[in-house]
Amino acid sequence: MKKILALLLFLLFLVLAWFSWRWYKDTVVCCDEDIAPAAVQYGPLIFDCETGDVITNDLWPEKKQEILNERTDNKSLLLAGPYFGSETAEDGVNRAEKVKLLFTEMPAEDIYTSARYGGDCEATKETMLHELKYKWVTRNDDVIEHLDKTLVFYEYDSDKEITNENVLRFFDELSAFLKSTGDKIMITGHTSNEGEDAYNEELGMKRAIEFKNHLINLGVDESQISVQSKGEAMPIESNDTEEGRRKNRRVEIHITE
Repeated sequence: MKKILALLLFLLFLVLAWFSWRWYKDTVVCCDEDIAPAAVQYGPLIFDCETGDVITNDLWPEKKQEILNERTDNKSLLLAGPYFGSETAEDGVNRAEKVKLLFTEMPAEDIYTSARYGGDCEATKETMLHELKYKWVTRNDDVIEHLDKTLVFYEYDSDKEITNENVLRFFDELSAFLKSTGDKIMITGHTSNEGEDAYNEELGMKRAIEFKNHLINLGVDESQISVQSKGEAMPIESNDTEEGRRKNRRVEIHITE
């Protein structure tokens, strides 16, 4: 009797060992060798990492139309092309210029290009538009909107310039955006080099506060707005010409959160 029981236990052990081996072979060994990795799915547009050329697929026409449908009156399209690794901003602009050629539905003068750092080229191919960013922006003599900031220029050496239609329209749009998103902004006042340093520091702050008060009057919560002054310390043009001084008399608005 004991011999029969021992034999049955031995046979049961063999059966369990066989099933264990089959499980290991089917779920561990086979899957690493037999199952092909899933194909990588890219978005409607990527860039060739070697040449910078634009590569689109059958998703691109729909995405392009989506971008075009977002256009509103008096707006231009800004394309910020990515530059990767040790590349320079010029490489990003070159990529944006190649994408610009795809928008044949628009006049070329209504499309602006810039650059932004995109990280590693291969690693970011799966992100939407391969780190290309776009934005419908305001571009006129008084307001220049970039991807991450907006510049509003002063015609005269004054702290009160929210008077013309271009500036008023922009602040109406900005206030609506801030009220809907709750985002926070930093308003920085700048000046030309006319006047003493202390005067320009104070003037820059007055400009920033004037813009803050205008947004508050339009319904933006005060807690969303910070202000500072850089005076004449950060010119973007030469102060040797009137046009350069006008560009330096400005307020810059950055979204901080």
